[in-house]
Amino acid sequence: MKLTARIDTDCRCMDSYFHKLFVLLQEAQAEDELAPIEAHDYDADESQAIYHSFSHFVKPDMLMNIYSLVDYWINEICEYHKRKQNLSLCSRDIKGKHELQARHKYLTAYAGLNLSTVQASYKQLDDLRKVRNTFMHGGGHVPSIREVEFSAINGISLSGSLIVIEDSFIWSSLEHAKTYLQAAVWA
Repeated sequence: MKLTARIDTDCRCMDSYFHKLFVLLQEAQAEDELAPIEAHDYDADESQAIYHSFSHFVKPDMLMNIYSLVDYWINEICEYHKRKQNLSLCSRDIKGKHELQARHKYLTAYAGLNLSTVQASYKQLDDLRKVRNTFMHGGGHVPSIREVEFSAINGISLSGSLIVIEDSFIWSSLEHAKTYLQAAVWA
């Protein structure tokens, strides 16, 4: 199976999975609305809550999955171009501000690919990276000095310091991931 077909298969599987997760999310949010209001003893060593919600984990998990897909495939694409062009350096030899930038730099500056047509997709993936990292390293809370930066991301808003993910950001990120990865194979 060609590399592009494998990427397409993974993206389609993730699309199907996300549709099912959105149904689960709707059910969980409906349960959240019906959950009893409880008083909590915040000095207790263990939770006394009767109801435990999970709806707030669904969308961040989707973003983690998309970023993992990108991270895996961009490394595979770098290896593909290394073999195809008989390049001496591997993608890990090229440094950048972050892994996504380093891989993009490898593909464009070292392997010589023209990815200018997918610059919007690269920007979306960089925004995805920022949001994903904020969930991974900050529990979804944006430091006050970065609030303006995050508020400017289409499909992301803030509730206090906490990131709110719109459905459109998830679907857009998945589509841009597919577009960028496919283009990187063919460029």
